[in-house]
Amino acid sequence: MNKAVLNVTADNKSKTYGSANPAFTATISGYANGENATSAGLTGAASFSSSATASSAAGTYPIVPSQGNLSASNYSFAFVNGTLTVNK
Repeated sequence: MNKAVLNVTADNKSKTYGSANPAFTATISGYANGENATSAGLTGAASFSSSATASSAAGTYPIVPSQGNLSASNYSFAFVNGTLTVNK
């Protein structure tokens, strides 16, 4: 049986230069048959990484989501990067 694909899109975030990165989050879409996270049996959470640090210069940096411990028996996952904007 082929699994339906859920898109895990990192939410765009911003921060001020010199501050720690904010908590990264994601929006999950693509549920089949009117399901939602609960009815689809979605458990766990995505993991995130970014090359930005507290000392990163003003600009934009990717927020990269990955599997983490996300799980759903009838779904696989596709990951879409978000953007972290570092303001002066």
